[in-house]
Order: sequence, then structure tokens, then C-alpha cells
Amino acid sequence: MDQYNRCLLQVPVFQELTEDRLVAISDLIEPRHYHADETIYYETDVIETLGVIHRGSIKLRKINEDGKERILSILYPGDYFGEASLLISKESQYDIVALEESAICTIELDAFRAIMKRDETMMLSMMDSLIQRIASRDDLVIAESLVPAKERVLKALAHYATPEGFVQLPLSKKDLASSLGITPETMSRAINTLVREGILEKKENELYFKKNTGAQ
Repeated sequence: MDQYNRCLLQVPVFQELTEDRLVAISDLIEPRHYHADETIYYETDVIETLGVIHRGSIKLRKINEDGKERILSILYPGDYFGEASLLISKESQYDIVALEESAICTIELDAFRAIMKRDETMMLSMMDSLIQRIASRDDLVIAESLVPAKERVLKALAHYATPEGFVQLPLSKKDLASSLGITPETMSRAINTLVREGILEKKENELYFKKNTGAQ
């Protein structure tokens, strides 16, 4: 399989499908590229595609009444959006926006549903997977919340590190902390711990990964 097939396999509801069904779906995949700050879907837009992040990062945000942005989550390579619209198109509950130059593997959901209509076994498999996914979502949220803050911060900073180790954040540290489900103070403590452990280095308020720390 090529890279877009592997992209497809990142989505749990596809992982149990047979090889021939995966090939049929992968033929629907279209790579799309987005620039930094480009909006993929606005809140209340009907989601018509499943998107799997291949490169870059995507933020899920809401704009409050004062026009201020609140970042709900950040999606990294291997993450995806639009799964809830696989069977029936639904409105987005938030803006979906590229944080940086990003490549996304997309599947037009109308074409996908046409395949399912011709394959009852596949449709039943997808419905079962979606039901299980919804049922286990609370457990997944709890499990993610138990990951130490330092590990969550390290993973996020490593994503935005250049090959030379310089951390280039496309958002504020406050917003990054919010997306990780921690306070700015907790994030600062985590960064300071990583500095003490010799993984990160601070230079004039900039962050760098030290060489041979496995940031990339």
C-alpha cells in the first residue's frame, strides 16, 4: 500500500476491514494541502469529508462572543476529523483550521457511502466499529488525561522542532497548554523539568532540543 493507504489505516473504524475493502476505499482518497491559518471547516459547516492528518497540525477552535479564540484540541499526523459524519453528514461543532502548512488525506463521504450501500457486510462492520468507538470514548479521554503533563508537552514540542532542534510554535504557549488540557503554569513547570533533565535548552526565551535527544 502507498502512503495514503497507511494514512487510512490510522482511523480505527477502518482497521478491521479486509484488504480488498481497504483498497476500494483508498481509491477514494484525495490529498489536500492547506496553508497556515487556512480554515478547513467553519463551525456549523456540514462536514462532507473524512480527513486524516498526513503532515502538519490542525486546531479545533471556538470563537467566543468577545471574538476570542479558544483552542479545544490540536490534531497531529495520524489524527483525524469527520469520523462522526461517516454514516450521516453532521454540522461541525467547531472551526477546523490548519496551524501550519499541512497535508491531509481526505475521503469524500458521499462516495464512501455509495460503496457501503453496495456492501452490506462492510456497512455493518463500520456501524459496529462506530458504536464501539463512541462507547469507549470516555475511557480514551480518561486514559489521555493520565499521561503525565511532561510527556504531553514533550510530544507537542517535538512536533514543532526543526531538524536543528529549534522549537517553532505556531501558537502561544498558553494556547498550547490549553490544547493539552493543562494550565500554563503546569506547562512551564514541565518545560523547566525538561531543561533540568538536559532534553531542552533555553536561549533568550527560545527553546531548543539538545542534540541526540530524539526530538525528531
